Amino acid sequence: MIPARALPRVFVPEAEPDGPIELPKEEVDKLRKVLRLSPGAQIAVLPNDGTLVRCEFRNHEALPLEVVHPNTEPSLQLTVAQALPKGDKLDEIVRACTELGVARFVFFPSERTVVRWDEKKTLDRLHRLQTIAREAAEVSFRTKLPVLELAKDLADVLKSLPNAVVLSEVEGLGATLKPTGPEMTIVTGPEGGWSRRELDLIGTRGVTLGPRVLRVDHAAPAAAAILLLPH
Repeated sequence: MIPARALPRVFVPEAEPDGPIELPKEEVDKLRKVLRLSPGAQIAVLPNDGTLVRCEFRNHEALPLEVVHPNTEPSLQLTVAQALPKGDKLDEIVRACTELGVARFVFFPSERTVVRWDEKKTLDRLHRLQTIAREAAEVSFRTKLPVLELAKDLADVLKSLPNAVVLSEVEGLGATLKPTGPEMTIVTGPEGGWSRRELDLIGTRGVTLGPRVLRVDHAAPAAAAILLLPH
């Protein structure tokens, strides 16, 4: 039998293993046109509840064979609150952090954020980021999709997530990043760093990754790796 981690994987949230599972069109297209699977091939359907359903692929449906409980999700429920960066850097942040095991993302504009999302752009970008997160979760053998949310600004993030720690470039900062409990939030800034007013809001919550300054699209994945990967 093919090992579960070697099966082509597709997320179908709330799929039930007690009967045929209808596959989304985009997933059928991927299985047939990209992976070149034929009817009868084995695939893994991920219901987004921590389980994996081994199935037989039947064109638009998947026929359940068995339910498996892979232990691939981190014990630490990590949230990344990310100030909006320029260009496609957010795509890479979401992709890398999802592969590492981040459970939730919160996006917000900071005072030095250059890009601004209007209502249409917000919907379009969230849809794209959800697709990127789903594909990254499938590739990395995760069994739960990360949640994507929006916040108004840094003050809103710090108020709603009172135990969050913030990556900071303040000289002489002694606190280093380490797990603080079963749930944790790290906040990362945009290009140019935090404004003076934002540093005042951060106060004693600032932590450092070490002596070097990382690019905005590397900081969150580096922090996630420190917290989520086995040492």
